[in-house]
Amino acid sequence: MTHIVRRALPTEYHKYRAHLHALGESSRIMRFGFAITDETLDKLCDGFAESPENHILFCIENSDLEFVAIGHIAIDGTDDMELAFSVLDQYQGQGMGSILMRRCIQWCRTHNILKGYMVCLSHNAAIRRLCTKHGIQFHSSHGETEASIKLSSPNFGTYLKEVTDSNLGLLDYVNKRANILSWSFAN
Repeated sequence: MTHIVRRALPTEYHKYRAHLHALGESSRIMRFGFAITDETLDKLCDGFAESPENHILFCIENSDLEFVAIGHIAIDGTDDMELAFSVLDQYQGQGMGSILMRRCIQWCRTHNILKGYMVCLSHNAAIRRLCTKHGIQFHSSHGETEASIKLSSPNFGTYLKEVTDSNLGLLDYVNKRANILSWSFAN
């Protein structure tokens, strides 16, 4: 199955919150580095929603338009970014993390955000494999691994791929939305 990625709109941050709440305990630990409570998740999500220009989300949705996998680009004021990824437990192992990482890297290159980092637990083998696959370097210390991200400058192909992927994501969303609407009108 092909997984299509699209950029989530700021008005869909409630779906990001629902996605994070739906993560299993071990997935939450892998995503945040500790057992995060629902209350802390809500505070984090409130912060994301208050500054959507600093939090770019890319999502893979199921047929009900629920976020099943998310790539999160947090941008600080220095043109650096931090990447984070999460995939609902029942969707793990399907290549969604790699597709999201590629798409997030592409967006960063297109927007000339060429350096940043990721932080993960040292025993998070899945994210370490993804980083290696996408050319991201590791530095370990005290049970955490920091991955340094240095991207190459964009070129014509980068911009062309960005436009193509953005339009494909929008088309996929419209198609899923139309299927939901036609189903609800039929019933």
